[in-house]
Amino acid sequence: MASFNLWAVGITVVIGGQYFSWNAGLSAGTVSYGIASILMGFAYLCMCMCMAEMSSMVPFEGGAFGLARCTWGFYAGFIVGCCEAVQYILYVTCSFVGLGRMVAQLWPLIAERPYISWLLSYALSSAMLVMGGKAYWRWNMALALVSFSILLMYVLESLPHVDITAHAGGTAMLVVGGGSQFMLVFPLSAWYFVGVESLNRLCAEVIEPRVTIPIGQVSCVLTLIVSAVLIFVVSIGTGPGMPTIATSLAPMNFGFKRMFNCTDDVATWFALPATFATGQGFVQSYTKVVSAMAGSQLVPAFLHHKHPTFHTPVNAILCTSTLSFALCFVDYYYALDAMLFNTCIFFGCISYLSQCVGYIYLKKNFRSMERKFHSPLGRPGAIYAILIWTTTMLAITGFQGDGQASILLVVGILSACSVYYYAYAKYRQKFSEDERKTLFFAHVGTIELVHVVAMI
Repeated sequence: MASFNLWAVGITVVIGGQYFSWNAGLSAGTVSYGIASILMGFAYLCMCMCMAEMSSMVPFEGGAFGLARCTWGFYAGFIVGCCEAVQYILYVTCSFVGLGRMVAQLWPLIAERPYISWLLSYALSSAMLVMGGKAYWRWNMALALVSFSILLMYVLESLPHVDITAHAGGTAMLVVGGGSQFMLVFPLSAWYFVGVESLNRLCAEVIEPRVTIPIGQVSCVLTLIVSAVLIFVVSIGTGPGMPTIATSLAPMNFGFKRMFNCTDDVATWFALPATFATGQGFVQSYTKVVSAMAGSQLVPAFLHHKHPTFHTPVNAILCTSTLSFALCFVDYYYALDAMLFNTCIFFGCISYLSQCVGYIYLKKNFRSMERKFHSPLGRPGAIYAILIWTTTMLAITGFQGDGQASILLVVGILSACSVYYYAYAKYRQKFSEDERKTLFFAHVGTIELVHVVAMI
């Protein structure tokens, strides 16, 4: 049951990205974007296999930053933690702004006051996470089953209508814009999968995490790969097909309108559960990262404070959600969707790189340590994933046509984090109890052992 709950968490975090936004990549052509999606999907599979093996060795709730502290050093570990937190905060902003646009089609008041939709989204997701426990798990399971059932209904009903020859745009839509357009849309293929890596942050929530986390993570990424392939084929192979599908806000609406003979506004209702679920899933993700960093006093310790009744990191939930809510105004009124998404994915790639390198480090230096799961893709899989994350970062840096605005934002945020680290966090950091229990063995093998002993 624990692994099934973890599968449900992975579905809720990711599934919204398979409902919307991924389709913009079809502007590069069906074959070009299909290749990009396959490359990206296999990279996520490789990384999740690596993470499943690491979780079967050292289950750590803080995600990539804890492992990065012992493989890359304390400063790099802090930067990786910041990258994870910023990635998830920005992703929630993009998700809830997108949700607001969908709700505005159904509720005219939201078109004039979109912040009402944002506020309700943050309030509901934060409230469920503060409650935690069985109430949250049941709520999340319901969201996962509803969202996945709607997706499955869309695919199964649409498959008999698939006609690639009639709807995929023919030879003119196979490759559009050449290599530069391919690199432009390459990061968009991450929409199918981004967030699936967050399952290893739930180690404290389940029994026997060394067994349940790998099962949940692998089953989830395989499910998402299959669903991504089906959605891609169905979307380009049914009416109206290409190129209309590439510019649709809610690409599944065409299928729902055909199924139920309804208007576009009514069809949008079917996308709301998954879109909200994705936002809520990432709220949980940034809460886990920030709380873990606060436990190590890399950020103010009050963010690690647990609710006296529910025992959830209430301060981390409320403070980070408030920040993400504020960014919704910036995103919406300045039309920064593309820049924030690219920034989000760039930070994600830094985090992914650190985890793949961390896997290689543990594989090399702790071969005899017991593992409950062994990645069948091993070190070659990690190296392949590293190449894809590097390619994604290159695509964001040089092919987005935004005057490098995304990269300037990345540099600005990393510079601010670096100043904060050397001015404040470096002299106050410590090992949290979770790090002492799970990751201290790895720190002993680093060149910073002297500093570790001094902090203890």
